[in-house]
Amino acid sequence: MESALVIGATGQVGAAVVTALERAGFAVSGTYHSQQRPGLLPLDLTDAAAVRGCVERVKPDVVFIAHNNAGGVDWCEEHPDAAIDVHVEGPRRVLAAAAAVGARVVFYSTDYIFDGTAGPYSEDAEASPVSVYGCAKRDAEAIVRSHEPGSLIIRTTAVFSWDRSSRNFAMTVWSALSAGKTIHVPNDQWGNPTLAEFLAEASVRLVQQGARGVINIAGKSRMVRSELAVALARAMALDSALIEPVPTEALGQKAARPLLGGFDLSRLSDALGTEPLDLPASLQRLRRAWRADTHVTAGPARASGAAESLKAEILDKVRQYHALAHAKPAFVPGRSRVHYAGRVFGPEEMINVVDSALDFWLTMGPYGELFETRMKRFFGARDFALVNSGSTANLTAVMALTSRQLERPLVPGDEVITPAVTFPTTLAPLVHAGLIPVFVDCEIETCNVDPALVEGAVGPRTRAVLIPHTLGNPCDMDIIVDVARRHDLLLVEDCCDALGSTFRGQLVGTFGDLATLSFFPAHHITMGEGGGVVVNAGRLAPVVKSVRDWGRDCWCAPGESNTCGKRFGWQLGELPCGYDHKYTYSNLGYNFKPTDLQAAIGVAQMDRLAGFVEARRANFRTLYAGLQRYADRLILPRLDPRADPAWFALPITVRDGSRRELVHWLEHANIETREVFGGNILKQPGYIGIPMRQAGSLERTDRIMRDTFFIGVYPGLTGEMIAYVLEVFDTYFTAHA
Repeated sequence: MESALVIGATGQVGAAVVTALERAGFAVSGTYHSQQRPGLLPLDLTDAAAVRGCVERVKPDVVFIAHNNAGGVDWCEEHPDAAIDVHVEGPRRVLAAAAAVGARVVFYSTDYIFDGTAGPYSEDAEASPVSVYGCAKRDAEAIVRSHEPGSLIIRTTAVFSWDRSSRNFAMTVWSALSAGKTIHVPNDQWGNPTLAEFLAEASVRLVQQGARGVINIAGKSRMVRSELAVALARAMALDSALIEPVPTEALGQKAARPLLGGFDLSRLSDALGTEPLDLPASLQRLRRAWRADTHVTAGPARASGAAESLKAEILDKVRQYHALAHAKPAFVPGRSRVHYAGRVFGPEEMINVVDSALDFWLTMGPYGELFETRMKRFFGARDFALVNSGSTANLTAVMALTSRQLERPLVPGDEVITPAVTFPTTLAPLVHAGLIPVFVDCEIETCNVDPALVEGAVGPRTRAVLIPHTLGNPCDMDIIVDVARRHDLLLVEDCCDALGSTFRGQLVGTFGDLATLSFFPAHHITMGEGGGVVVNAGRLAPVVKSVRDWGRDCWCAPGESNTCGKRFGWQLGELPCGYDHKYTYSNLGYNFKPTDLQAAIGVAQMDRLAGFVEARRANFRTLYAGLQRYADRLILPRLDPRADPAWFALPITVRDGSRRELVHWLEHANIETREVFGGNILKQPGYIGIPMRQAGSLERTDRIMRDTFFIGVYPGLTGEMIAYVLEVFDTYFTAHA
């Protein structure tokens, strides 16, 4: 597997390059300067020692120099020395460090190296900059060519995307127009609007082809900036009348701009074997990201005013219906059921699902993309894949680790350490993949794997650890992560019961290469049926999505084609050259996606997550404190000061072996109980005789199977219900004194 280092991975171009590289199967590292992001390395381009140390640490095969334009073109004009230090000397330092490790270099430049009197410009046109920024880029290009003859210089222009963290032109238009402000846009600056994602994907394709020299990468459509602003406004359903075209000189900018800019793209077309992305196709992709991020479901062909009015009336009726039909009945002790879990929702969930139904987006769509984006941000993950259940989340994760696209995939006969107290579909994917589960015992006080036993279970064929955080209580990740790192083991966290739990202040689900979640009604948030895979290892991102999406190699969104710019230009496997990329399959996979109606519910539930987590913790504390008086009869959870669980439930182990009697008493009082999933999974009929290895005794696992059960702490419980539960425990122990 080739490795890449992206300098400036928090910038608009750099972030897009990271995603494109991960999709192409590169092992990717990235840097940040001021915008700290999880998983990225800090780097100051003005510090030669830091640059050298960063490159030596990563030892990449290719380095992408995609750092931001500091404070902008005008900032460079006002701070020429600082601009040169960043834009000229910075690349010089990177080139020296890259040469020391034998890495190729990709450098991003601009049409600002020209004076804007004779565009569109070919790659062979003579540079003639009119600003400090343009001069800096011209000089940096010369340094790249002299230091690294095999380098690739990519010139681009008018790059835009939906990226709230950047200052790109699309976000400038959005920010002004969505606030109802007039925006002045030059009507005499020509260029080729370039979607950042297309720029990144074309860049990676050229790297894979071994391209070198100078190549222009930009969008196919060439236009003035004011025309682009109007197109962006219409794509994002904003009022284009607020855009006021003006000549550049009226803007009073510090630095001169090349007016007749843009690029000749003949060389790019020849290299890709297809035309560059035009503006309509670019706006279609931008619109998907915008709709997902801003929670807008109306499509490009917007509904008429009458339809929108009717829709608003329908949604208002839904809110009224919720108030009438889903009012909570009064709790009657002994008669009302005290559930261990259940859905907790408001009118927003019903409004979202009706909104999605009226849009009639039957497959996963805007709500699904929004949910994935929010989960990715919540975990600070490289990616997040929404699937249709927690079970398929586990299956997707395991299948991804067996992908032939990985440098060292799991293969049949490889071992995976996992506890014997588990949920069936945590284990089933291992069995179906021909992997050998290695079972270790659990702790009675936590129902989690005994961390002290994990290292002793490692054998010559052990390749991974699959750890559930049982009932929301985090495992000891200090020990487990250390063992995994020292033995080079893949780590998968089953967080289906633990959304929001933390260990040493870090969310569970962020320690391993992958993590899984469930959104079944019993869990922390719900969309009915649903689940997800948190991707922390960038190299796994494209594989996970591929397994989830039929195993296909193509990453085009539904309804889109030719995102890669070479739909009929791929040569993969033993297929004929040019076989349709949308029907090319690089992994064994299935369709594990949920519907957008389900995701619509999940989006509303995400807004409640923080409150749900706090309610679970509060309910647990009340029940735990109330049951302490029976510590001589019950074993309650051991609380680890390093952990802050978002409890799924409260596990209770009966000391004298009378679980059946206590459970019967509680159930007779209408208090719902559950046993700890499969207990000792090896005793379950479907798992007897599976290929496996047992590392030591499972004595405590058997004890949990015999003597442990749990009761609920979910947010739907009221103080009255919890008081009743404690009262019933009191009557039991009084009667059985």
